[in-house]
Amino acid sequence: MTAAARSRSARRARWVATGLTAPSWLLLLALFAIPIGIGIWLSFRNEALNSFAEPRFVGLDNYQRMVTEPTSGELIDAAVVTVIIMGLGLAVQLPIGVGLAVLLNRQLKFSRWYRSALLIPMLLTPVAVGLMWRFMLDTDTGVINWLLERVGLFGPDWLGSRWGARVAVVLVDSWQSIPFVMLLILAGLAGIPDGPDEAARVDGASSLQVFRRITLPQLKPVLYVVLMIRVIDTFKLFDTIFILTRGGPGTATQTLAMYNYSLGFVLLKTSQAAALGTVLAIITLPVYFLWQRASRAVEA
Repeated sequence: MTAAARSRSARRARWVATGLTAPSWLLLLALFAIPIGIGIWLSFRNEALNSFAEPRFVGLDNYQRMVTEPTSGELIDAAVVTVIIMGLGLAVQLPIGVGLAVLLNRQLKFSRWYRSALLIPMLLTPVAVGLMWRFMLDTDTGVINWLLERVGLFGPDWLGSRWGARVAVVLVDSWQSIPFVMLLILAGLAGIPDGPDEAARVDGASSLQVFRRITLPQLKPVLYVVLMIRVIDTFKLFDTIFILTRGGPGTATQTLAMYNYSLGFVLLKTSQAAALGTVLAIITLPVYFLWQRASRAVEA
């Protein structure tokens, strides 16, 4: 085959590939690119559903209002709450997820049944999980406080106190997210060769030493992926909090996602909500690129 014929064949193959993938690209454009573009466009205007002012282009005014208006304090509080829930969640989810993965990786008796049972929370919808835990954490009729009373402990007002509500949000989010962390760590453990572990045990190393010195360093790329995913998930955590506490009591559990919802759908400040959403997307972009880099390291 001549060079010209190969070139024509390559061009034909590219056109066929483009035609086959065009529906997927159009779907992505309709579902993601267009809404994102409309959101960015709205962030530069003064549109609000509770105002009769004529919509017009205002440039960066909406972004400036985030730090100059009196309500900027609420934005800072929401950012602090987001960081608190993120930190507490990671402190709970990573150790427990890694511990469960290590136990299940040892192929204990009935480990397949344990693995299937532990994955159930991950399969439930956040709304259903929020409703279930809202009933369970109820101060008067909830089963959690009833069980605590049976063992002589006084159950706190989970959803009515500031820190109780935050702990409840972390508890519910962790209950649903730990299986995901466990699954990724299990996948990472499956890719680690057994040779170094066995050699270390022959040399007299304990299980804890083997884990700290050999297994854990090899899991670092997977842990980075898990960390990045959980950080991104916390930034967009909304449905569980909305069902569980509605951001309350007061603003105790009002994260950035909840504050953005309140700004756009309660206060009806459409353009300001779009501006905040754009800022949140920009904040999570570096985390996303770090996640992509860590994912490539895992695959390598």
